[in-house]
Parts: sequence; C-alpha cells; structure tokens
Amino acid sequence: MLRILHTGDVHLDSPFSGLDPTFAEVRRNELRAAFTSMLHYARCEKVDMILIAGDLFDAQFVTRETLALIKREFESIKCPIIISPGNHDSVTESGVWKRGVFPDNTYIFTNDSLEYFDFPDLGVRVWGWAFTSHTMESSPLVGRRADGEGINILCAHGDMSSARSLSCPLTVGELEAFGADYAALGHIHNPKEYTERIAYCGCLEGRAFDETGIKGALDVTLDGGRVTRKKIRFSKRRYECASLDVYGADSNTELASRIGEFIISEHYGDDTILRLTLTGEVSPSFAVNTAVLEKASDRVFALKVEDATSPMLGSDELRRDPTLRGELYRVLEPALTCDDPREREKASAALRVGLAAIAGESVELG
Repeated sequence: MLRILHTGDVHLDSPFSGLDPTFAEVRRNELRAAFTSMLHYARCEKVDMILIAGDLFDAQFVTRETLALIKREFESIKCPIIISPGNHDSVTESGVWKRGVFPDNTYIFTNDSLEYFDFPDLGVRVWGWAFTSHTMESSPLVGRRADGEGINILCAHGDMSSARSLSCPLTVGELEAFGADYAALGHIHNPKEYTERIAYCGCLEGRAFDETGIKGALDVTLDGGRVTRKKIRFSKRRYECASLDVYGADSNTELASRIGEFIISEHYGDDTILRLTLTGEVSPSFAVNTAVLEKASDRVFALKVEDATSPMLGSDELRRDPTLRGELYRVLEPALTCDDPREREKASAALRVGLAAIAGESVELG
C-alpha cells in the first residue's frame, strides 16, 4: 500500500490584490498557515510521499520569509517531497529551484522533458517535468509510456481544459496511454472529476471569487491496483457567491437586516469571503448604498455587495405613461436595458432620483 499527499497550486506569496490591504496581509499569512497545516497533517498521518504538482509559489520571486518557512517545514518531513514547477513558478537559471536551498528529501523536476525519480524503498517511480517559462505549448507525454517496475506515478502541471492551452495541454487519452498508476495533476483550481487514476488536487486556499468553496489537498491511497482519494480541507477561508432577492426594500437599514438574516440562514461565518448580489424590485425613491452595507455586517470575514435591483414600478407601466414620469423612463430605457452593468446601475439610480423628484419625495442615498 502507498499513501500520497497530492497538492499543488498553493501560490505562496500571492498578493490578494482584490482585498483591502489589511485583509490582504491577513490572507497572505493565512495561506502560509494553510500550507503549514497541510504538512503537519502529512507528518501526523505518516504519508509515504508528498507530490506538489506545480505553482507552489505565485511567481518566480519568493520572499525570504516564505523560503525560510518552506525550508523549515520540508526539513521536518521524513518522506520524499517531489515537485513539478508550474507556469507561475517556472524553472529559470536565476530562480529559486536551482539555488540548492531545499533539503535532501526534496526532488525537483527542472527540465521541460519527461523525467523520473526512483524510490526503491517504496517500489515507486515518479515521472514529471517542469515549466521552464510561463508557457508550454505541447505535452511531454506524447508517445511515452510509464515503464518503471512497481508503481508508476505522474506528478505534473498541465491543462486538460483546452487542447489549445499554452499551459501544457493534456488529454485523458494521453494520460491513459502513458499508463501511470496515478496521475497527480496541478493547474486547474476548481477541478472536475476525470477518472479514478487521474485527478487534479485543486488549489490549497481560494484567492478570488472564481475559486469558491472549501479548498485543500488530496489524501490518496494506492492498494492492490485500487486508488482511493479523500479531499482534506486546509483552507482557512472560503470564497462564496450568492444572490438575495430584496423585493420591496425601502432603506439600507432594512437591507442590512435582510443581509444579516441571509448570512445566518446560509451558515456563512468568519471563514467566509462573500460576494452578495442584491436582486428584485425596490422602492423607486430608494438608492442602495453598497459601501454602507459592506460595513454593516461583522458575521463574515469580508462582504462585497453588488446592486442588481430595479425600481418597483413596472417598466411596461412607465413606458406607456404619458406624463413626465414616462418620458424620463423612455429616455433612460436604452441604458436600463444595455449589457453594461455599470451603465444599468447608473441609469437605475437616475430613474429613482428622477421619479422621486417628480413625486416631490426625497431619495435615501445612504
């Protein structure tokens, strides 16, 4: 039986540029903490090897603090650690991979051709390659077959999502023809299921709203020709996207209350970075203040609110209205129905202000 911890797409030293600078620094530290937690798991569970399938670092430049962390954590691991550098942390002459700073239990692929490391004590041969630039237009697997005695493992960074990918395009057919007992892949952060023997680990920690949900690594067991995988959470936070119908709302105070109730009902908590889109019809004299709403909730780690509401008066009614109200709507209708969400938002706000002014009402802006 062979037990593997399969990880990749860690992206240490990510800038988290989409967050407030204070939150971004917190997230960088939490990413390091997730990485440390994963290696602590590997030690406690006594896995036989750790496979890092590319993009351990977010860029070729690595901070001194992160490099010290890597060295310290790798030295505390007894099993071999095999790394296939990816498109973000590709191998260059001046890069981190050729500095000789990693401990003896670390095995790093440094060429863009297919190579292998043998581990006789485990009866395992691990195949892989490295990105040597930000792009890799073809797969090193073409025409090759795993021929090591015992167990053959592939640890590699590549893209199964597009045959035209510039990040080492791979296909199920190529991988199956290669014949590895397990293909540990990296690059796809939100992976789908492929086969029992072919898997992406996904990213260790979500970094943006296109990486939603709980993240982690794969605990993989190979036993008598059978492969079993278990997803283990190591992420400290999770990104989530949701929408909330706020029909009839007429104040930001009411909206804040509804948002709080929604967060509770969905069991979001301090581990959640939430993007919430508000939908539905609201009072025409009310303007949603997203900045106020984003600061109103302390139930999640961070809240991003997007306004996709519309004035409560029906568009058909306004379009037929012969008075100034109808004329205002007809002038704004092209912008209200265009494809640009920013233009729609500005037109919607203008309609609310205009309708309120015609009715002699005030508009709540905050």
